[in-house]
Amino acid sequence: MPETDIAVIGAGEAGRGLVALATALGLRVTLFERGPMGGEAPDPEIAQAALRACAARAAAMRDAARLGIGSGDAPVDWLALRTHLAAADAEAAPDSTQARFEAMGVEVVRAAARFTAPDAIGAAGREWRFRSALIATGASPVIPALDGLESIPYLTAETIHGLESSPEHLVVLGGGEFGLEMAQAHARLGARVTLIEEAVRIAAGADPELVEGLARALRRDGVILLEGHSAVRVERRPAGFSLLLADGRRVEGSHLLLALGRVPRLAGLDFTAAGLPAPVGSLAVDGGLRLAGSRRIWAAGGVIGRAGAADVAVLARSMLFRAPGRPDAPPPLLAVRTEPALVQIGAPAGGDGTEILRWPLADTARAAAEGINEGLVKLSVDRKGRLAGAGLLAPGGLEMAGMLALGLGRPVSELAAAPLPHPSLSAAIARAALEQRAPMLASPAIRWLAGIAKRLP
Repeated sequence: MPETDIAVIGAGEAGRGLVALATALGLRVTLFERGPMGGEAPDPEIAQAALRACAARAAAMRDAARLGIGSGDAPVDWLALRTHLAAADAEAAPDSTQARFEAMGVEVVRAAARFTAPDAIGAAGREWRFRSALIATGASPVIPALDGLESIPYLTAETIHGLESSPEHLVVLGGGEFGLEMAQAHARLGARVTLIEEAVRIAAGADPELVEGLARALRRDGVILLEGHSAVRVERRPAGFSLLLADGRRVEGSHLLLALGRVPRLAGLDFTAAGLPAPVGSLAVDGGLRLAGSRRIWAAGGVIGRAGAADVAVLARSMLFRAPGRPDAPPPLLAVRTEPALVQIGAPAGGDGTEILRWPLADTARAAAEGINEGLVKLSVDRKGRLAGAGLLAPGGLEMAGMLALGLGRPVSELAAAPLPHPSLSAAIARAALEQRAPMLASPAIRWLAGIAKRLP
């Protein structure tokens, strides 16, 4: 039986990152991947990002008249758009090809893998003994038990980018991050879009005030939001389908997108052979991402519902170096990649014992220059004056979030004093942080000191 130091099941973001680190350290690595690798099939996340970029350009062209620039309907050349999606994917593909990994000295096995013992993996009729193993098999779209669904073709996160033409009427089931992003993108590209969310509001778990602003932006882009509605049956029609809702309403559409979340890909791994109980739902891991009850097996990325890139640093400490102690868990993050983007990081606003600081984006110089009249920054500050969490709704909010992530756990006064280029939307973060000092500036003692200071030469 061949031996390997690190066995990685799945070539997703977490798996690729660990493979690169382990080979750089001179470890023997075996990578098992049963699906396509870089360049062999489109990467859904890259294609979706490219689609959102195309939609943003189309929206900017239509909105240019507000700034005195001639504009009108922006025609969408769907064939050219698909060419761009393919080019974006090809540009990113070399990072994850089989040839790249083999050039690094990685043994790549293109077959489904399963555990055959607590320290062994079987694939393609062979077995490998490992010192440590990582499950990075990712997650698959949830397919609901919807009556009649088997009678119609439907779209998921893995197929939405493959449309050969713009959908006439896209119906999105699910108001989470992915559903909202695709609903806005297709509406901006000229499709009729209806989004149906079973919960009372979209973006469950997000700050209601920020969600309200996002909903207004989506409606301006033409998205019809049906919140608090559930689908009970779908029927095929000559031009598409008819979706029956629980309240008796019918929604006719040409394309149906399922955006109801994701479930971990665990089929066939055989946890019993690894000496572990079969998981119910998701995998249980400790702070170092090691599976509960195992000394040798870790899990990361989509298979445990997290971003793979963030998990690589935790794996390096816990798996590769077996460092003592528990690594710090990354703060909770919610990111809706719409425009404006909705981002929440750390503790939710309004948590126990926290103070809420806020500043509207419209009250910044850059917002005035660009005609931005909506958006908000909210900071959650603990009793010691440290940033416990934050939320924002802003154009380019994904980039602004980096400033908030670096500030978590640090005095909020550091955000107020951050050196920022002028004008910038990030100034709203600094202005919100400055609000912490407002009560102090109004105190009689501070006013008295200011009065003394102004008399000094």
